Amino acid sequence: MRLYNYFCNMNRNLRYIILMMSVALIGIIIFQAYWISNSFDLHNKMFRNDVNMALERVLNQDVEVSTIGDIMDFRDSTGEPITIEAHRQAGEETKDQYFISREDLRRIIDKVVVSLATIHPELDEIGPRYKAELEGMRITTPFFLAFRKDGAIYSHTGADTSRFDKSQAVQRLPGIAMRKEQVLAFFPENRSYILNRMWLTLFASILLICLTAGSFFYMLVTLVRQRKLSEIKNDFINNMTHELKTPIATVSAAMEALVNFDAINDKSRSLKYIELSRKELSRLSGMVENVLRISTFEKQKLVLFKETFNVCQLLEDTAQQFQVQSPDKVQFNFDLKGPGYIHADKFHIQNVISNLFDNAIKYSQGSAVIDVTCARSAEFIVFSVRDHGMGITREQQQHIFEKFYRVPTGDLHAVKGFGLGLAYVRQILEVHGGTIGVKSQLGAGSEFTIALPEIQ
Repeated sequence: MRLYNYFCNMNRNLRYIILMMSVALIGIIIFQAYWISNSFDLHNKMFRNDVNMALERVLNQDVEVSTIGDIMDFRDSTGEPITIEAHRQAGEETKDQYFISREDLRRIIDKVVVSLATIHPELDEIGPRYKAELEGMRITTPFFLAFRKDGAIYSHTGADTSRFDKSQAVQRLPGIAMRKEQVLAFFPENRSYILNRMWLTLFASILLICLTAGSFFYMLVTLVRQRKLSEIKNDFINNMTHELKTPIATVSAAMEALVNFDAINDKSRSLKYIELSRKELSRLSGMVENVLRISTFEKQKLVLFKETFNVCQLLEDTAQQFQVQSPDKVQFNFDLKGPGYIHADKFHIQNVISNLFDNAIKYSQGSAVIDVTCARSAEFIVFSVRDHGMGITREQQQHIFEKFYRVPTGDLHAVKGFGLGLAYVRQILEVHGGTIGVKSQLGAGSEFTIALPEIQ
C-alpha cells in the first residue's frame, strides 16, 4: 500500500516511464523464457533421437555377431555340410546361380527363423557397448536398461521399474517382425545434461535480463534521487531567500532611520544602528561563506594548512565565543580529560566545532545546555557535543549529512540555516582521516561524536 501511494504521488511523466520500462522488461523476460523453452525442447528431441539411434546400432551389432556363424553352417539331409563355391576370373562378368533342393531350402529357412527368434542378448552385454556408442557421440550422462514384453518389465538395471515409463530410448529387439520384446533406456539426468549443453544460451539470456533490469532500476533510482534533489534544492532556495532577506531588511531599516529620522545627529542611536548593521552584514557574509565552502569542495581539491594544536583547548575557546555572543541563550558543561593534540587545519576544525555548537543551539527549545567532552581513545582524540533539544528520528539520521538536508520542524523557517553545516563537517573530517557519528532520540536531544587521529 505504501509503495502504491508513493507511485500515485509520482510525477506523471515518471509514472509513464516506469510503466513503459516495466512492460518492456516483462516482454523481454517472456520472450527469453519462450525462446529457452523452445531451445530446450529442440535439444531434448535431438537427445532422444541420438540415444535411440545408438541403441538401435548396438542391438543390430548383437544380431550380426550372434547369427552369422549359425546361419552360414548349412547341412544336407545326410548330415554332410553344404559348401557353396563361386569361381570367377578377373575381369569376367558372371551371373552366379546356386542350386539347392526344396527340402534343404525349407530347412535353411526354418533354421534362420529359429535363430532370429531365439536371439536374446543380456543387459550386461548391451550396457558396455551402449555406453561406448554414446561416448562416441559425446553423451556421457548415466543410464539404466530394461527389457519389456507385453507392457511388463521383466529385467532391468538400477532404476525403479516405474521410472522406465519415461524412457528416452525404446527399441524392439531385432528378429522376426512379430517379436514384441523391447529394450528400454532411461536417462535419469537427461534434463541436467541438456541444460549443461545449453549453459551458454542460459547464461546469455540471464545476463541480458539482469542487465536490462539493473539498468531499469538504476535509472529509476537516479530519477527518484534527482526529483528528491530538485525538491531539496527548491527548499534550499526558498530558505536562502528568506535568510538573506532578513539581514538585508534590517540593514535597510537602520540606514533609513539614520537618514530619514535624524538618528545620525544622535551619537548613541547612530552607534546602535551601525552596530546592528555590522552584525547583520557579518551574519550575511557567514551565510555566503558557507555556500561557497561547499561549492569549493565540489570544484577543486581542498588545500589544508595543517598545524599541531590542542583540540580540547579549541573546544573551550570556541565555546567561550558563543557564550560572549549569546550569554543568556547557551550554557556549556565541560568534561575535558587532558590535552588532545592533533595535526590538522585549525581553521576548518574550528568551523566544524562551531557548526556543531550552532546546531545544538538552533535545535534546543529555549536556553541551550550543551555537554562537551574530550579524551584520548587508542590512537584517536575523541570529542563529543551533546544537546538536550528536540532530537532526531532514526530515519532522519540517515540523511543529516547530505547537502541541503535540514531536519524538519513543522515550519519551513522555524530553524535557520541552509542545510550545509553537517555536509561541510563530514567533508572536513573525511579529508583529515576522521569520523563522525550521531546518537539521538526524538525529544531527548542529540550527541555528535568525532574522532580525529592523534599526533604521533
